[in-house]
Amino acid sequence: MYALKVRINSDDHIIAGTEDLGVLTATVTCVGKLGDKSRQVNEDENPHLFLTVGGLTSRSLELPDEHLRWLEQKQLHIGDFVSVQIIDSRTADAPVCGEEAEKRKHDEREYFEHCKKVYFELREQYEV
Repeated sequence: MYALKVRINSDDHIIAGTEDLGVLTATVTCVGKLGDKSRQVNEDENPHLFLTVGGLTSRSLELPDEHLRWLEQKQLHIGDFVSVQIIDSRTADAPVCGEEAEKRKHDEREYFEHCKKVYFELREQYEV
């Protein structure tokens, strides 16, 4: 199976993956005033820096899919080194949490009505 081997600085690595995944992500996020020309959004002057490692299963139609997490917004700091290696592995660490994914409805009429509404809202902006 494809998996992600993730390490922060010299901490122990984690291996994220399962045999039934359709999506696997490692995301570093920086939120807030990140530069001198950025405007202040909230009272907290310090940016929020974090790493999330997760995935979404892609199971058979009889089984519910899940959003899985191996790291849930692990706080990072300036100077931290994050490494992500894509590996082929027979084993992985168990996710720390998971929640059932919402099933998508496939209603063509509803989708058509949505597209029509957006078209009429934006047509003056794009039509010449």
